[in-house]
Amino acid sequence: MAFSALEKALAVAVGIDLAVPGTNRKVALAIAKQIPRVSPPVARGALGVGRAALGAGATLARRNPVAATGLGALALQQAGAFDPVEDAISRLVDERVAAIQAPFAVASQPMVQQAAGRVAKRKVSKYSKAIKSGIAAVKKSKFGGKPGKITNAKSVFSTVSKVTSAINKGKKVSAKGIRGTIGRAVRGILK
Repeated sequence: MAFSALEKALAVAVGIDLAVPGTNRKVALAIAKQIPRVSPPVARGALGVGRAALGAGATLARRNPVAATGLGALALQQAGAFDPVEDAISRLVDERVAAIQAPFAVASQPMVQQAAGRVAKRKVSKYSKAIKSGIAAVKKSKFGGKPGKITNAKSVFSTVSKVTSAINKGKKVSAKGIRGTIGRAVRGILK
């Protein structure tokens, strides 16, 4: 940190040796100008020294307010001035953490985990099973693409759902081509 000439001179007058590394003519003149102001109070006794140090501290505080505030806050913290506030904050934090963790504690109980594990599977409808078997039948056949592949899935699904719906309603469906293949696969499921 770079100190100004006045700060170095005040530090030297108080007894802090800041001027040694960067001493130059400007600093020396500033020190010489400050000595007459500081030396009479020093001669008067300890009260004068305290006033001089307070003046130097006030000058430093005016030049570096952030550092002065930080040092003041550190001194207050070490003196215990913030203890009641810190206790209240830590109590609030502990209460909120406990409130957040309470549902997790309940969920980790064995009874809750057993009850959560017993979720009933939804029953697949006959119509959905028929659609699935119709798609599988088309995939195996030569219709809708090479055997094992469906080239146009959208049109194949449309045809399968139309044929399945017609069979479900009791209507007649062609026995030839893709509709016949779907019909044979679906009739066994929708009886």
